[in-house]
Amino acid sequence: MTTLAPPPPAPANPPPPLSPGGRSAVRVTLIVAAAVITLGALVALSALAWGVTNFRVITDSKALPPALRALVVDTGTVPMAVRLTTDRDATEPRADLRMVNSTRAAANPLALTSERGEARLTITGEASEFLQWTRAGELTVVLPPDLARRLTVTVEQKTGVLMARADLDQLVARTDDGAVVLSGAARRVEIHNVNGEVVAREPIAVTESFSATTVSGDVVVDFAEAAPRSVDINSQDGDIVVGLPANGTYLVNADSDAGRGETVVRVPRTADRDAADAQVTARSQHGDVVIDDLR
Repeated sequence: MTTLAPPPPAPANPPPPLSPGGRSAVRVTLIVAAAVITLGALVALSALAWGVTNFRVITDSKALPPALRALVVDTGTVPMAVRLTTDRDATEPRADLRMVNSTRAAANPLALTSERGEARLTITGEASEFLQWTRAGELTVVLPPDLARRLTVTVEQKTGVLMARADLDQLVARTDDGAVVLSGAARRVEIHNVNGEVVAREPIAVTESFSATTVSGDVVVDFAEAAPRSVDINSQDGDIVVGLPANGTYLVNADSDAGRGETVVRVPRTADRDAADAQVTARSQHGDVVIDDLR
């Protein structure tokens, strides 16, 4: 047999029932709150729709001088991925741009100036306070292989990534915020980076000199066939990992701050500068330094 518990006693002082005026006030409050929420959502959606309709994808292309000896690529403050590539089917060098920009900006943001075998590529456009990344894009420089091997390329970026997949004479990269990704070959490579890594996707061939400096970024590079005559790498807060051909003898000066990093050298060494196949200097204040051989 089931016994039902008696209902709880009524409170000694129950709240007074709402008067018709009180119920009306509650309804008005709820309606006003719903209206405010709805209005806020509409404003937000309208702002987003306005922002989207005020930006577009722009493509631009420029033919570079066929007798080019030096090329400067300056992306300014535009966040940009820069690709350096070679194409054996290319009859002339060119630059192809794809980016997001304001609908009020010019339709051709890629600017080219050239004089006496030297050219400079810059990117123009209208800055946006609504979306700071609205002019992000990709710039691809396509070079015939024969021209690339005689060419000096300098890339200057505030924000972005540089991907060099070409055999060049010289490569100079200056990047504030972004990575530098290397493959291919060059006679000389010089990289200055503030916040970002310097990495080689595969062993690279550099014959004369390789230098790289970073503040907060790792430097990881392997050298194929033969090491450059001079390797100079410095990082403040990153690790340094260098791979050298196992068949060489090297004058190595490697150092990491005591107590903060580890220094490991696993390549044949010599103290004779003239007998060394390459001179390697690698220093990191707060990271590890590893000089290893490629087997």
